[in-house]
Amino acid sequence: MLIKLFKYEWKFFWKVPATINLALIIITILGITSLISPLWTLDYDIIGALMATSLVFYYLAIFAGSIAVSAYIAIRFYKNVYTDEGYLTNTLPVTPRQIILSKLFVGVLWTAITGFVIICSILILIAVGSYSYGDNSIMEIIYELMMAWNDVAELFREIGFRPFSFTFLCIIYSTVSIFFSILMLYSAISLGQMFSRHKVAGAIIWYFVEHMVVQFGSSILMTIMGFFIVNRLDYYDSLSSFFDPILILCILLYLLGGFGLYCITEYMLKKKLNLD
Repeated sequence: MLIKLFKYEWKFFWKVPATINLALIIITILGITSLISPLWTLDYDIIGALMATSLVFYYLAIFAGSIAVSAYIAIRFYKNVYTDEGYLTNTLPVTPRQIILSKLFVGVLWTAITGFVIICSILILIAVGSYSYGDNSIMEIIYELMMAWNDVAELFREIGFRPFSFTFLCIIYSTVSIFFSILMLYSAISLGQMFSRHKVAGAIIWYFVEHMVVQFGSSILMTIMGFFIVNRLDYYDSLSSFFDPILILCILLYLLGGFGLYCITEYMLKKKLNLD
């Protein structure tokens, strides 16, 4: 049943984030067209202002795209679970756990897709900009980047840094953080249903409360970790032995926090369901 719910959720979810990502791709294409245009080579004062404005617009578009996907994840969960649609959703022969997990996995996938599109957009525009205003061809730029990466990797190996293990941990960290951020939205929306009126405002308040708790806890943790690290610098024989445990600890904390947020969401959906 979970697979069927996942397929159903994907079917009704994909259109909005796909449109957002399509808009990001179009903006990237416009950026490429702009960068290869001879306009920027003109010696006018207004050209610099136009370039700065274009960069600001691009940054705002990227930021708005990522926020829009997160906002739609929250809106979809609220409307499909806690409004009139929720009467149908919650009468299906499925458990609250299956409802949450199906929506969570779809949200994580689209968040990851959007992040991938944004990263590719930035890298492509950097490469096109380097090609358009540099002295090297695109193949020479790629070759130089590969050689630079080999040099950096060799340097990392000499100082005891394992880039592959670090990259692997970063991928896990990014994935877990996506789960955590979406569960923050779900739990805040669920807790907001305790308000008899203004439930959306209640969800927003709970989200900011959760955000402040996370920030406060992170600040305390970073202070403790910084104090611990400074007093144990002599025990680290390589950069990997320094960075990897920190990433592993952050992953474990995200997992623990995410589990807590999930339990809150499931409890509210199972025991405190309050539909509009």
